[in-house]
Amino acid sequence: VNVVEALQEFWQMKQSRGAELRNGALVVYEMVPGSSPPYVCYVTLPGGSCFGSFQFCPTKAEARRSAAKIALMNSVFNEHPSRRITDEFIEKSVSEALASFNGNRDEADNPNTGIGAFRFMLESNKGKSMLEFQ
Repeated sequence: VNVVEALQEFWQMKQSRGAELRNGALVVYEMVPGSSPPYVCYVTLPGGSCFGSFQFCPTKAEARRSAAKIALMNSVFNEHPSRRITDEFIEKSVSEALASFNGNRDEADNPNTGIGAFRFMLESNKGKSMLEFQ
């Protein structure tokens, strides 16, 4: 499987199904300058997320494939319905934030507090995936 090609096809498919992508379905690769291994490559997805090669890469082509592999895994995983921001997800996340910071319920409804701003951001992105929210 050519992961570089598969990643590009994945994002073209998303665009053809109506996904709003800032720069179209363009997947951008950038190599870290270097004349000897290990080579490092970063891939920026149309939604803005960025992933890097994750293993020792003896060639620039291998670095590109490594970055594409991790980006493709994250892209596909992100499509699962459990990765969507829903009312249930928002309630659970806000409750966990309140518990972590010993906050009270009033904070969650006040957009001038950190937890209230967190809730507002989640509600503003309801229906989006976590990768789109990122």
